Amino acid sequence: MKPKEILTIVLIVAAGIYFAINISNRSDKKSKTEPSQVTITGEITNPRGESVIFSNQDTSYSTTTADTNGTFTISFNLDSATYLNFGHGVETTAMFVRPGDKINLTINAELFDETIKYDGSSSSTFLAKKYLITEENDFFGEVFYMSTTEQYSKVLEDFKTTVINKFGDISDSLFFKNEIAEIDKSIAYFIERQEKLADYTEDVRTYMWETRNIARGFDFYTALDSLNSTDFNNMAEQYSASFESSLNNVTDVEFIVTAKEKIKKTTDSWLERKTAVDNMPKEGEPAIDFNYPDTDGNKFSLANFKGTLVYVDVWATWCGPCKAEIPSLQKLEADYHGKDITFMSVSVDTDKEAWEKMVAEKELGGVQLWADGWSEITKDYAIFGIPRFMLFDAEGNIISTNAPRPSSEDIRELLDVNL
Repeated sequence: MKPKEILTIVLIVAAGIYFAINISNRSDKKSKTEPSQVTITGEITNPRGESVIFSNQDTSYSTTTADTNGTFTISFNLDSATYLNFGHGVETTAMFVRPGDKINLTINAELFDETIKYDGSSSSTFLAKKYLITEENDFFGEVFYMSTTEQYSKVLEDFKTTVINKFGDISDSLFFKNEIAEIDKSIAYFIERQEKLADYTEDVRTYMWETRNIARGFDFYTALDSLNSTDFNNMAEQYSASFESSLNNVTDVEFIVTAKEKIKKTTDSWLERKTAVDNMPKEGEPAIDFNYPDTDGNKFSLANFKGTLVYVDVWATWCGPCKAEIPSLQKLEADYHGKDITFMSVSVDTDKEAWEKMVAEKELGGVQLWADGWSEITKDYAIFGIPRFMLFDAEGNIISTNAPRPSSEDIRELLDVNL
């Protein structure tokens, strides 16, 4: 799960802020004569599969598929205005939708946020512009480490002014107030973080800034699969040497000791991950079995389902990208119902009640198992981020330990070839 973590602090965190917005008396009267149905049409250039999803944190409002030309039409009912995520492929973007809206969107899936356009939703257009403005600003960049709080605050206020100027003809005062409140909340968070740097000397802050850039030059995630052990070890040594070279300019002895411990901890962690990846069973080799309980406490293992393909989803209730795949996974299950395939979901939640609740509320199908955190399955299959999908054959051998997601058309091709 990677993400746009820092950017989402400034972006719309729709669910958890306010799910519904009260419409004025005039709008209430209007809704009596106008349908609550929302209709969204769209055209996707360079589509990433067929799946199109509209959802928020708690609800998938509707899922549809785009045709061969990348066009789609979808309708669903809303009781009140709400923030939604439009999802296609592995990407999502924020929208704001009102009952009765008729929206047409166009997007190039290769560039996504940079190209999305809405006709019939000025609020969604604003959110798209807001995202791009946020992306242009590196709030945890040099200005964060090397500026005074006053200078940093000025940068954030300028950002706020720029965003406000993009409101255009939006007349919804509640939407406006909520957006301003969210920006102010984000600004307060950034300033609080930056104020903590006042405890450090300038040479320490320079080290923090320099090593942030150094770290960007080491793509360990890609190297896990692309480099052999020797080259990966060399890469880790270069990483340590680069950090320690920057540390030579720091005079704070206590900070130096802590920093060296952190450097070692980071490199050791990546080396352990590389070992796990190299030791993971390869395609065609026997799978490493696992055994976990379902919602009734009955334990099931991978071996219990020999005789069918087994498509495994490793996920958690707190994982946004995991939940975004649920509608596509449910559709995949429905489309392959009656085939020799078992759909299995293994949750790494530590909160069992949250897992049980979501399984019930979302009516999750297939075999639902609870791993109680990052346990054997994540260690044996070198799972460091979720969701992770894996496919095993009827004999219990590996087909793929990094199978396509349900939202990708590639998974259907992989299933069909192996059925």
